[in-house]
Amino acid sequence: MRKEFRALYDYMASSNNPAYMKVFGNTMVEMMNWMIANKPEEAEAYIEKLSAIKWDNYLTRREAEKIVAGMEPKAPWSREVWKNTLDSLGIATEESPYYNSCALWVEMNKVYSDSAKSIAMIKGVPLSEVSQEELVKAVHALALDHLKDADGVYNIRSYFSV
Repeated sequence: MRKEFRALYDYMASSNNPAYMKVFGNTMVEMMNWMIANKPEEAEAYIEKLSAIKWDNYLTRREAEKIVAGMEPKAPWSREVWKNTLDSLGIATEESPYYNSCALWVEMNKVYSDSAKSIAMIKGVPLSEVSQEELVKAVHALALDHLKDADGVYNIRSYFSV
């Protein structure tokens, strides 16, 4: 069955016929309705994965949490603290089509982990003397340099091997 499903999927995906996409899509809707009713956690995971079609840089919440939990040195911001901080500064957490909020959260933690001391050095002060607001804004700007890479080379999924 897997082989047959894959063959049908490949046939639909390589076709220019919208009718094939509708048949496949309608079948997926039926499957998703069944999953939502019978296996809601799995359905949620599939919906998160399908959301990737909307973004250049995308991570699911589970992927992001796993990446942040494994960062060395330890990531500075939990998701809640990060979101509250950005909200208080009026900084959007998503920008279509460049990145979703999970990708930005991970990228900002990565930039902080890799470059916070360099940011302070550029400012000419010890890291302890850089205000939280200044640091967040600088880390955000550097994260956007990656996530909105004009060349389109940076891909957060590739970087973190997900």
